[in-house]
Amino acid sequence: RDLLFRRFCHLEFNGGVPDRRTLDRFLDQLTAQDLWEPLLGEVNRQLEEQQIIITAGRINIIDATPIEAARSGLGKSKGKKTMGEPTQDPEAGKHVKQNSRGKITATHVYSVHTAVDEDGFIHRQTVTAGNAHDSTQIDVLLLGDETALYADSAYSSQETRDKLELLGIDDQVQRKGYRNNPISEADLQRNAEIAVTRAGGERPFAVYKKDFGLARTPYLGLAKNMSFFGLAAIAANLKKAAKFLKLYGLRPA
Repeated sequence: RDLLFRRFCHLEFNGGVPDRRTLDRFLDQLTAQDLWEPLLGEVNRQLEEQQIIITAGRINIIDATPIEAARSGLGKSKGKKTMGEPTQDPEAGKHVKQNSRGKITATHVYSVHTAVDEDGFIHRQTVTAGNAHDSTQIDVLLLGDETALYADSAYSSQETRDKLELLGIDDQVQRKGYRNNPISEADLQRNAEIAVTRAGGERPFAVYKKDFGLARTPYLGLAKNMSFFGLAAIAANLKKAAKFLKLYGLRPA
């Protein structure tokens, strides 16, 4: 219906437009060939070439968020099967949360894990079942050339500290206390200082959920959701790049 959209997509004004099945077939091919990550890398390379993404001296902020599965077991069926189909995505994982009133609920979710720079551009991303611990994805999310790694206490471990020291990456991972070994006042102060920068890791999730309407996964299965959220990462970076161009223009080469 929108002529500007048609022009942007190089669609003739008197021609047809792709329907949902066309887009699904495209996503199937993208998934089968595992191409979303090379596409994200190429988009970022072009943004780096235009000096919209700055890589020199960049930091890395990693974080994760749960996304309710398309079939989470919390629909009208209330755990029962509907027309012979299961109410839960078998590749999602169980996620337990407690609301402000203390009520505990469990649902099936996927976790989207991202690595962003200080400007909020996404450089790495992966998707796991919701019951996978955030810390298991740290190797996937490391960029290799970051000057510092910022993360919340879910990623805190001696193994992580040793790895960052070996790679020469400044450790800005928040600390946590343990049973019979509560967190110190110094670490509490350190956590508060890190939180100011670390909060930038939540920017992609706000874009996904609020701007793109992705509070639930649109597909069943890990592989297809991985590709779909890879496209969402590309869209988020292009959206941010357009905003940067409007605010600052192109930097001189």
